Amino acid sequence: MTQEGINNAKNIIAPFVFKNIKDLQIAEVDFSGGQMTNIDINVPQPDLSDIQMKLDNPQNGLELVANNIDTHMTADFKFKKIITVSGSADIKISKMAVDFEFGVGTQPGAHNELAPKLSVLKTNININPDDVDISLSGSLVAKIASVFIPLIKSSVLPAVVSQITGQIHTIVDGQIDALLAANGTQIEIPYLAGLTIDIAQMGKGVEVTTDGVIMAGLNGTFFDAVKPEVSPLTPATYSLRNPKGKTLQSYMTDYTINTALTSAFETGNTLDITYLLQNYLNLTVTTDNLGVFVPEILTKYGSGKAVGISGAFVKAASVAKLSPTSNTFNGNLAVTIKVGEEVAIQAEFDAIAVDALLSSTSGKIFGKISQSTLGSISNSQNSLGLTAEQLLAELQNVITTNVDVANTELAAGIAIPTILGVNVSDVELNCFDGYIEFGINATPAFFLQAQDAYRFLSAEAQKIRDGEFTAVAYEPIQTLFLQ
Repeated sequence: MTQEGINNAKNIIAPFVFKNIKDLQIAEVDFSGGQMTNIDINVPQPDLSDIQMKLDNPQNGLELVANNIDTHMTADFKFKKIITVSGSADIKISKMAVDFEFGVGTQPGAHNELAPKLSVLKTNININPDDVDISLSGSLVAKIASVFIPLIKSSVLPAVVSQITGQIHTIVDGQIDALLAANGTQIEIPYLAGLTIDIAQMGKGVEVTTDGVIMAGLNGTFFDAVKPEVSPLTPATYSLRNPKGKTLQSYMTDYTINTALTSAFETGNTLDITYLLQNYLNLTVTTDNLGVFVPEILTKYGSGKAVGISGAFVKAASVAKLSPTSNTFNGNLAVTIKVGEEVAIQAEFDAIAVDALLSSTSGKIFGKISQSTLGSISNSQNSLGLTAEQLLAELQNVITTNVDVANTELAAGIAIPTILGVNVSDVELNCFDGYIEFGINATPAFFLQAQDAYRFLSAEAQKIRDGEFTAVAYEPIQTLFLQ
């Protein structure tokens, strides 16, 4: 991502920073003549126009400067000036300024891999005494106010600031880095055939270049955590940045796709297609949807019935290949379709073959699907009275018809839809030998929408860590239909 993209990313980065410092508690601050206790500090995020961010190549970091922060602090105090006075203080600070800088790097993480790491490089907090308004309450406070209020401004607030900076170090170096070390290398995805993806940092991890770009490389290997093996596949090599590209760029190799396909076959587990469609595409499949492909399902079960779909890669690992002229998929997929609790269809489609070349520009996807065959059918049973050949013919006919329609639309360009609520119409997609390049101009509007996608994915990862999902083994066809 370029400096321009970082400027626009403050919609996400600033809330993350201020979320962790907005409510601070300090037990006690001692000063000459007394002490403050039970200190509560509220540091709200200022307007985004008052926040600037800058990439720092020498420090390999990101600097955040914020001005005009209206801060509120309350505390109890005890102060002795001839007499001892106790009370409470309400302190309002307008126009506070902060200058934070965080370094990015790597640290040892789980599974003996490199996890991302944040480090605090700078925490400057500037308070102008003229912008501080202090109200004291309690008996006898009037007798010490003329001495104590100036003391708060000159000595107590700097001591509080010192403790705040210490807490920021504790939050980043302790809490955040501990989470990154524990969760920043691998993620298991039970509903994706029980696969685990390795997201460990590669090379130097996150790096800020001399020309104002922040970049990072992740491992991107899928594997079976029950039987982990080193993949014999080799990823394509490429530059991590296209200097003529957009402000936010991402690359993925067909190595990542093929390790997923290979491992999904090796686990013997199912893809929970129902869950993926519902939660990632907001699509609940019913008999009405499925009836477009297999009309007999509507005849037998009626309209509006919930449909469950799962899949499993069988017989051999599927293979995908990316190139500038052709993107192919070849594989074998077993599909199980349930209406309610009853298995309506189960079949294995062998030698599935897809060949498509797609690209995008100006908010539209262009290209052509030159091959789309379900191959042959085996191990097929259904409750609809169809032979295996009839089922295959029905499905292939619908696919062929819709691919013809899609090719006509692709020739003119299909408008790019939103993904997880994010408008990605600006995306450019280009295929090369062994990898695909995505590029988008990261505008403030893009990052505002991306916040919701980030929250969704974070919540999804937490559900997985909490054990809400369990990988399900593929059941042989005879077992299902004998139940």
